[in-house]
Amino acid sequence: MKDAARTTDLSAKDAAVPRITTYDQLLLRSPQSSIFASRWWLDALVPGGYRILEVSRGGAILAAWPIVEKTVNGRRHLYMPAMTQKLGILFAPSEARPCDVQSANQRLTTELLAQLGDAATFAQNFHENFTDWLPFYWHGYAQTTRYTYVLEDISDPDALWENMRAKNRRVIQKADELGIRVTDDLDLGHFLELNRKTFSRQGREPLESDAYITRLDEACRTHAGRKIFAGVDSQGRVHAAVYVAWMNNTAYYLMGGSEPDLRRSGAQTLALWEAIRFARSVATHFDFEGSMLPQVEPAFRAFGARQLPYFAISKHPPPPTSLRGFVKQSINFRLGRH
Repeated sequence: MKDAARTTDLSAKDAAVPRITTYDQLLLRSPQSSIFASRWWLDALVPGGYRILEVSRGGAILAAWPIVEKTVNGRRHLYMPAMTQKLGILFAPSEARPCDVQSANQRLTTELLAQLGDAATFAQNFHENFTDWLPFYWHGYAQTTRYTYVLEDISDPDALWENMRAKNRRVIQKADELGIRVTDDLDLGHFLELNRKTFSRQGREPLESDAYITRLDEACRTHAGRKIFAGVDSQGRVHAAVYVAWMNNTAYYLMGGSEPDLRRSGAQTLALWEAIRFARSVATHFDFEGSMLPQVEPAFRAFGARQLPYFAISKHPPPPTSLRGFVKQSINFRLGRH
């Protein structure tokens, strides 16, 4: 789908912004930018299934909004594709007073919502730097607060080490004493095998197919950067691995996996620590992508990462008020028509 652009005359009270004329420029400068909002990321995961809404003035883009949508039985559904932690509205940076920036951004959000139009369902995670969802509330949307974990300054490895929980340091030291070394040449197929084993151990299905992740991997290697860090013992056995990609000033921990019988070696924690140390050469931030799972969240927090809230904004049809309506909605849900 082609981008839907809209030019509008905003009032003189709008925040002054540096001139940004393309979406790619906005990705480089917006406080709400992320690797997930890149065209190439969306092209790889949902080819032809997304649009980028824009509000511009005098040829300068003030805000843009990537949306992913599908039509089922003539009804639009907007959603988050797998492996995509956040999207949301991106605003151009501003030098105006905070109160004026907030007023301008609320107007821009309202204009983008008008472009969005009606949909049967809407669900999207917004960047942690998108902090005002009031226009969505005023238009009948709901939000749930979720959390990500970010190391906001990875320039000093000694400071990172000291800010880590003592337990994490002991696990890393134990892995080192066991002779675990970290390599960055593991092939994708072996990594995907470890990833599948992790989901299987947890009694869950993988987030997506191998073909889906292979497309994403190719896009990351072509348009940004990525490495797979693996913990390997003296016998050549791969204990665990982590997949990291980076763009602009941020590195992202996208996936991980481990051998179920070798999990206690501490190799995954060591591999993630080496990934963070490497990320200093390509980025200034390290984003763990967050997790609401009680068995995962403490592991990210233990690295000394800062907990940052973000909005999961949604809109769904009201619940049925009759038995017939309830049965119809249940059938549609089971048939994938929700």
